[in-house]
Amino acid sequence: MVTNQQIAKMLRRVAAVFEIKDNDFFRARAYENAANAVENLTISARDLLEQGKLTEIPGVGPNIAQHLEELFKTGKVRHFETEERRVPAGMFALLGIRGVGPKIAFKIAHEFRLDDEKTALSKVKQLIVSGKLSSLPGFGEKLQQKIQTSIESAFVKEERMLFSEALPVSEGFLNYLKSIPQVINAEPLGSLRRRVATVGDIDLAVCTDKAKEVMAAVLKYPEIHKVISSGESLSRVQLKSGHEIDIKLATPGEWGSLLQHFTGSKLHNIQLRSLSLEKHLSLSEHGIKNQKTGKIYQAETEKNFYKHLGLPYIPPELREGEEELEMAKKNQIPQLVELTDIKGDLHLHSDFEFETSHDLGQSPLKDILDKARNLGYEYIGLSDHNPKFQGLTTSHKKNILQARKNKLITQYREYEKDVKTRIPKLLIGLEIDIRKDGQLALEEELTNDLDYAIVSVHSSFELKKAENTARIIKALSHPKAVILGHPTGRMLNQREGIEADWLAIINFCKTNKKIMEVNAAPARLDLPDDLIKIAVRNGVKLCIDTDSHAAAQMDFMQFGVWTARRGWCTKKDISNTLSYQDLQSVLNLK
Repeated sequence: MVTNQQIAKMLRRVAAVFEIKDNDFFRARAYENAANAVENLTISARDLLEQGKLTEIPGVGPNIAQHLEELFKTGKVRHFETEERRVPAGMFALLGIRGVGPKIAFKIAHEFRLDDEKTALSKVKQLIVSGKLSSLPGFGEKLQQKIQTSIESAFVKEERMLFSEALPVSEGFLNYLKSIPQVINAEPLGSLRRRVATVGDIDLAVCTDKAKEVMAAVLKYPEIHKVISSGESLSRVQLKSGHEIDIKLATPGEWGSLLQHFTGSKLHNIQLRSLSLEKHLSLSEHGIKNQKTGKIYQAETEKNFYKHLGLPYIPPELREGEEELEMAKKNQIPQLVELTDIKGDLHLHSDFEFETSHDLGQSPLKDILDKARNLGYEYIGLSDHNPKFQGLTTSHKKNILQARKNKLITQYREYEKDVKTRIPKLLIGLEIDIRKDGQLALEEELTNDLDYAIVSVHSSFELKKAENTARIIKALSHPKAVILGHPTGRMLNQREGIEADWLAIINFCKTNKKIMEVNAAPARLDLPDDLIKIAVRNGVKLCIDTDSHAAAQMDFMQFGVWTARRGWCTKKDISNTLSYQDLQSVLNLK
């Protein structure tokens, strides 16, 4: 069955054709917006089809919905195939390679007749080595080197599922497992339970004292396409979605041991095993064995498992084999941030219509406020992308921004009047592009009326480490630039983060009281957890934002919280756990 990631890839291929063959920017963007929305879904598009809700996906109108229905029914879309035949097939192999957009991909594929998608990358590599690619105008040594490096990375890349793809698959199965009367508990295992950004395998654990009956019921899950292998305590199945899942059964007495054994990273478990040997104990999924007496302690919970080793409970997100055991020995495992600690979202895109540098949001302010009230937020911040403003005078630009602010305030007051209850406070900001030279894509005098600005890198990802460091610090030096948005610019399974001296940037943020964002969009999860740890250790404040382009995407906050937890964040490390009154000081509003 087709996954959300595969659907998004199909939509982007068609968008590229529209851009290249028709120069149809608006149609291409419509398909790109739909691709982004599908990619960020926390439920499969197939499930939404069965619920009759495909058109509720932001950017998926009746036409695209009809194409997706055809895809799920027949496994292909005739319209997509027709469009793709308008360009050389090899072009699609180049799309997504770092440094290669649709125009460059088409130019190479057309000129060298790359009609086989499977061999296109290797042929381009040969063209670079032979010097033939340099015959194309504009294909200098620097661009060729960038393309060659990206192609070599693509050859060795072992793609993993996004956490956001694996989670709904596992949750659907877990809900079924928990409905079986003889099942006492069920949990995910491995990297999925540790909330890693990308997941290799989906493993599920089931607690029961009726193994035979439960496994028989497990294998009746309606979404199973075929049973690959089966046994009384371990089975492997393939779902209709194409995902393969292992199901492991444990008795109540072994439950805590099994969860610990199959959740921790390899390094965490090695370190834990070394610690246990010092105490003359040995560990397994079945329990903790005393090597002197031969007696096995069966831990019914993970808390009891760690307690038997003289340690406090270590949350799954921290079990990576780093400093967690040393901290646990000192009883210094922190109280990690929780979703309930979040009091607002500062990175939201609305449907306010003006020509922006990037995609518009899909939801009006009313829908965003409704969602914020439902989430119990004290405040929201609208940070639409900065306008393009091409060919306009400064005075005209200022009028446009002032009109936006006035209209949003009017809409807010009308909403307040209609709702007649306490509503979240509204902050009006912008997300402003950081240019190649570190200048912001908006003159300083045009930012005076903003409550705050998020500054983000959206282009020139190939710059060298020193150049990226300099431009980010220069951009953050702007007085209104309070938040560094999705700092590394990574797109999981699509684009690596930029190179920069992150310690220098972190130190600048600390000295100048700037905030680094943990972007909760499932395809970003940026800052990555390793940089979050460094930021937290150096006293830099963070904020967790969803970068929502539709009100429903505000639910992505949980992904950001999980990422922050993996970076050892507590409530005090996150700026948007503050009350509105305290936040105003952080944003320099008072």
